[in-house]
Amino acid sequence: MAKSQAQDSSRTVEEKHQPPPSAGDGALNLLAAASEVDDPDGTKQRRLVRKIDLHIMPLICIVYFLQYLDKIAISYGSVTGMKTSAHLQGDQYNWVSSIFFFGQLAFQFPTIRLTQAFPLARYVAVNVVIWGGLLACLAACKSFASLMVCRALLGCAEAAVIPAWVVFTSQWYRKEEQAFRVGLWFSMCGFAQMFGGYVAYGVAIHVGSDPNAALRGWQIIFLITGLLTAVVGVVFFFILPDSPLTAKFLTPTEKALHAERLRDNEQGIGSTVFKKEQFYEALRDPNTWLYSFWVFAANIPNSIATSFGNILVTGMGYSSTQSLLLVTPLGAYEVVALIGLTYLSMKTEQRLLWCIAGHIPSIVGAILMATTSKAPALVGYYLSGGIPIGWTTILGLTSTNVAGSTKKITVACIQTICYTVGNIISPQTFQAKDAPRYLPAKISICILYFLITVDLFVIRWLSIRENRRRDRAKEALGEAHAVEQNHEFLDLTDRQNQEFRYAI
Repeated sequence: MAKSQAQDSSRTVEEKHQPPPSAGDGALNLLAAASEVDDPDGTKQRRLVRKIDLHIMPLICIVYFLQYLDKIAISYGSVTGMKTSAHLQGDQYNWVSSIFFFGQLAFQFPTIRLTQAFPLARYVAVNVVIWGGLLACLAACKSFASLMVCRALLGCAEAAVIPAWVVFTSQWYRKEEQAFRVGLWFSMCGFAQMFGGYVAYGVAIHVGSDPNAALRGWQIIFLITGLLTAVVGVVFFFILPDSPLTAKFLTPTEKALHAERLRDNEQGIGSTVFKKEQFYEALRDPNTWLYSFWVFAANIPNSIATSFGNILVTGMGYSSTQSLLLVTPLGAYEVVALIGLTYLSMKTEQRLLWCIAGHIPSIVGAILMATTSKAPALVGYYLSGGIPIGWTTILGLTSTNVAGSTKKITVACIQTICYTVGNIISPQTFQAKDAPRYLPAKISICILYFLITVDLFVIRWLSIRENRRRDRAKEALGEAHAVEQNHEFLDLTDRQNQEFRYAI
C-alpha cells in the first residue's frame, strides 16, 4: 500500500513538471500516433525524405521564385518605359523602390503573430494571391503617387514569406539537411533573375519597339508576373500542408517516423502557443543581433541585383535592351554558388567556412565594380552573385540554431525587419547626381561586404565556444547528468535546452 502511494505521489510530481499538451510541441502528437517506429537500417527514413522532397520542396521553390521575380520586375520596368509613363523625375524612382520595404517593415510585427496563429501554408497562400493581384495593378499606375501606394501594399503582402519559409524548413528537415534545402529554395532568386531577364528582353523587343501597342512593355511585364503569381497562390492554398501534423501525403506511421527523425534537432516541429519569455529571450540573445546585422548590412547593396541592376549595367556602357540580357549571368552564377556551396557545407558540416569562402570572390567583384568599367566591371557585377550564400547560411542557422516556436518566429521577423531597413536604404545610396558610375554606392558595397564577412567569423567563434562550454558542463556532471524524456518536443529554446548544440 505504501509503495503504491509512493508511486502515485511520484507520478503526481512528475505530471506537475510536464507541460500541458498545448504548451509542448506538435511532435508529441505525432509520437502518440504510433507506439513504436522500427527502422534499424534507415531505409524508411531515406524513403520518407525523398517523399518530403517531392511534395514540399517544389512548392516552396516555386513561391520563392515568384517572390523574387516580382521584386525585380521593377528593375525591368525601369528600362522598358515605366519611368517615362509615370513621369518620374530626380530620385522619385529610388523612392518607388524603397517604399516596398516600408510596407514590408510596417507589417512585420503583425506577421509575428499571424504566422503562428493561423494555419501557416494557408496564411502564406492568401498573401501570395494578394501580392500577385497588387503586382498586376502596377500596370495601371501612371503617376508617382499610384506607384508608391501599390508598392507599399505589395511590401505588406510579401512580409510573411521569409519567416514562414524558415519555419517550414525547420519543420520538415533535420539540421544537417537544412542548409542544402535552404540553398535550393534560395537559388530560385538566380533562376528568377535569368527567367525574368529573358522575358523582359522578349517584351522589349516585340512590344517596346511597337509605338502603336495598346500596352507598354513595362505594363505587360507586371501583368505577366502578377497574374502568374495569383494563380500559383490559389493552387498553393489547396496543396501545401501547414505542417507535418496535417500532411495528407504522410501516413500516421510516417508522421511518427518524421517526429523521430527531428528528435536530434532539439526543437520539434512547432507550437501555436505564443510565449512571452521566448520573445524576450530572442531580444536578449547575441546571436539574434549577429544574424540580423548580416541581413541588414548585406541588403544595403541589394539594389545592384534588384531595382538598379539594369541601370548599373547601362552605366557600364551598354544599351538598355542589352542590359536585360546582360544581367542574367548574375543569376546563373548565383545558382551555381548557392547550390554548390550549400551542398559542400552539408557534406562537410561546415556551413560558415564555405559561406566565408563564397564571400571572398564577391569582395573582389565589388572592388572591380568600383575601380573599372565595361567588361571588368561587368565581371565584378556577376561575382557579387555569391553574396546570397550568406543569406542562405543565416536563414539556415535561424532554422537550425534558434529553437522554440515563438523565439524562432521572433528572430525570423527581426531579420526581415533588418532586411527591409537595409533595402529601404539601398536605393538611396544610388543618388541621381552620382550617375552613371554611382561610385559612392560602389565604395560602400566594398566596405559592407568586408564587414559581413567578419560578422560570419564572430558567429562561428561564439557558437564553437558555447558548444564546448556545454560539453564541459555535461562531462563535469558525469553519471549525474540526466536527460529528460522527450525534452526535444517540449518547445524549449536553444538557451533553455542544455542538450542543444549549435551548428557551425
